[in-house]
Amino acid sequence: MDSARDLCRDAIYEVLTRSSMEFVGKWRLLSKEYNKLTYESLFTRLHSQRTNIVSGFFIQSMIKNKYQVPFVSTDAVKTHMQIPFDFLPEHVEIVSSTNQGVLLCHAHNKSCYYVCIPSIQQWQKIPNPKTRYDTIEFGLMIERSKPLRYKIVRFSKPKFRSYKELYMYQCIRVELFESAIWKWKLSDEVKLPHEESIHRMTKVSVNGSFHWLTWKGNVFAFDIKRESHCLFPLPLSTSEGNDKDIRLTDYKGKLAMTCIDREKNFMEVWIMEDHDRKRWSKRHSINIGVLTRKKPHVSPLAFCNADVVLMGEYFHDVIFLNFKTRHIDMLRLGRGLLHGCFPF
Repeated sequence: MDSARDLCRDAIYEVLTRSSMEFVGKWRLLSKEYNKLTYESLFTRLHSQRTNIVSGFFIQSMIKNKYQVPFVSTDAVKTHMQIPFDFLPEHVEIVSSTNQGVLLCHAHNKSCYYVCIPSIQQWQKIPNPKTRYDTIEFGLMIERSKPLRYKIVRFSKPKFRSYKELYMYQCIRVELFESAIWKWKLSDEVKLPHEESIHRMTKVSVNGSFHWLTWKGNVFAFDIKRESHCLFPLPLSTSEGNDKDIRLTDYKGKLAMTCIDREKNFMEVWIMEDHDRKRWSKRHSINIGVLTRKKPHVSPLAFCNADVVLMGEYFHDVIFLNFKTRHIDMLRLGRGLLHGCFPF
């Protein structure tokens, strides 16, 4: 009986290594066993080889007032490649990305926005939101791939507020764009406690919601389908002390928090196990001394799979760290101030 089960398991594994990411994603939802297997390094490497699907990250930096966006592949860590953006009419900044390979970009010269798919060099110029309101953050989420349907949320600063409101709340204007109807609409305003504000460059999209760190050490979540938001705390043991580097990321399809204690050279990885109850659990405690001895100021940018984390500095380098084998691959991307890491 066990041999028959193993044979069936092996056959399913072989099928999954040759399947589209959409199909793999469905199996992850159906089975905890395959959810675990399909995030392991062996599977991601084998899947990439057999399907020719390219996955990785756009590492955006600014050099001489221009954005540079080299693409770093998770499967060819000793080299990096340029995915050209010259098919777009303007020089752009990436402001949001999706795992389906769709980007939201902003052209500053003409203050316009493009949704594009670099792999096939297609783009759409979308209507402008109310640009007289200063942008705080954007989020792009794909609803379906064929035909392409997506939603965009934009947070901006309201112009006028009474002194009483300014003292009590951090007000955020919310606009939503739906590609199905091709227009923006104004949603209900978000009012955060006065001392809270969204920490840019911390956006994570999981479970149909965008998540950002706040400067007070909480998580702000916005559900784009329900047009609702909530504020909840980080794990208590990591919210104390100012000497810890705390980031949000996606780990195996779940919201995760990384916390680096630079004095002890350890990085903790906490997972949101129960999103409804906002229950965290510590999954890993990783000794990163082998890395910080060479690069003392690195911070985690994203997880490539269950075993490998992409680390970065403010300048120059990104590093792939396999925290099970302690293997390090380092890439020099050139000079420039880091302005974001976008999964693709």
